[in-house]
Amino acid sequence: MKLRSLAGSITGLILSIGGFGGWLLGFSAEVRADVILHAFDWSYADIAEQAEAIAALGYKAVLVTPPLKSPKSERCEWWLRYQPQDFRVIDHCDGNKESLVLAIQSLKARGVKTYADVVVNHMANERNAATVFPGDVTLREYQDQQQYWSRQILYGDSNHDGILDNGVIPDDGTPDGLFGPQDFHSGACIRDYNNRSSVIRDRICGPDPDPGLPDLMDTDPTRTWVKDQRKQYVLALYDLGIRGFRIDAAKHMPNGAIKSFVPEEVARNSHVFAEIITSGGATSSDYQQYLEPYLRELPAEFGAYDFPLFNALKQAFSFGRPLSDVAFPFPSGDALASNRAVTVVVTHDIPYNEVFRSLIFDQNAEASVDEHLAYVYIMGRDGGTPLVFDDQSDGRSNNGRWRDVWNSDRMRRMIAFHNLMQGKSMEVMAADACTLLWRRQEDGIVAINKCGQQRSITVDTRFKFRWNHPYRDMLTDAVLPEIKGTRYTFHIPARSARMWVAFGSSVVLRH
Repeated sequence: MKLRSLAGSITGLILSIGGFGGWLLGFSAEVRADVILHAFDWSYADIAEQAEAIAALGYKAVLVTPPLKSPKSERCEWWLRYQPQDFRVIDHCDGNKESLVLAIQSLKARGVKTYADVVVNHMANERNAATVFPGDVTLREYQDQQQYWSRQILYGDSNHDGILDNGVIPDDGTPDGLFGPQDFHSGACIRDYNNRSSVIRDRICGPDPDPGLPDLMDTDPTRTWVKDQRKQYVLALYDLGIRGFRIDAAKHMPNGAIKSFVPEEVARNSHVFAEIITSGGATSSDYQQYLEPYLRELPAEFGAYDFPLFNALKQAFSFGRPLSDVAFPFPSGDALASNRAVTVVVTHDIPYNEVFRSLIFDQNAEASVDEHLAYVYIMGRDGGTPLVFDDQSDGRSNNGRWRDVWNSDRMRRMIAFHNLMQGKSMEVMAADACTLLWRRQEDGIVAINKCGQQRSITVDTRFKFRWNHPYRDMLTDAVLPEIKGTRYTFHIPARSARMWVAFGSSVVLRH
């Protein structure tokens, strides 16, 4: 349900912030915020096959399935990819090292970077809560199918004989294990997510009697084996060509441990960002417990999903809340600094975890107008790095709602606007309960109307727009009547958005 009773015309209060528009949103005009495609549960082969199309649509990075060894099943459920069995080899339902290399090369040839989903907090929940990884069956498989597994080794073959060793036990010609019981915290489950110590040390568990995911030991500074393996893993991915790292379950690890396994060279030359889900911005308790320490204790190269902004957007699009709440989210603590923010409208955790499903925009709908308008917001603003979630999982949620979002016509058009406006500062011109309107210097204009009736917004145009010059809406191809005087009224249809670009801008939309 949305605000539908407000009608008529408004005179937009000019919320001028001049040359400091980017600063108020926590964003420098020099920073490039290239759009990331989260190719959720895409196979590496499919990514390689679609590399040309991905680049043509304007994406500059692709976040891929966690590159490690994880269990396989007949259904290949998506969550298996988040249960590591071994860091040293890459093999799972979405591919192996060979197919990942092909995907990296195919994307790189077209100017697109590959980002990896890094899952290093825990290991798989299997074999009656075993804490030996990989297990004996897997080690025998490594030995019996050496020719195959030697091609999937990421690191851990010190003498390059195609046999995994762990650098401690003398190489006897048979594969070595990686982790044993001494490398894990105790088997307690997290039962109180307000207890930071428990969240860091204990296991992520389902309802009783689930034993949970074995949690790797990273809290004792005298025990460095786990940290060393994580660091070798990240370095090996970097050497393979990975140039971005999404740190899964970041709030379940000490910040010092995270810093230790992402070397300075990698952090400096890659896009590193953490998954830390919060229920709000700077005033929320989980922000203060988890996200604030992460941002404070780690260097500026370490970013995060901007859940403060996500939650502010979700609230602003709800019944009875004004859209003006997200006109200036950074000063109010409802957005991260843009050099650290990965902005999202939906992530895979939201539809696939019951506890987060309330965060879906119009969660019972197979398509959501609000979600579309929220994408216009993050693609049209000067701040953060937008991420587009596309779900190819067989267990996909909401009747395939997020399947083929990546190449939909409206996403293509939003990305084109976003890329064209890179580096152009932002000024909010008007904001009220239903609408937002801002400009990107004189070259772009974004307007959003969340309400059920057309809205009219009148603004002062002096030194703001190009007069007597046509603007075209990137979303509909409609041409805006020319601005000819000091006052201009924009008309925004109900439940819609516009992304106008001044004619002459070098953008081509391919049909």
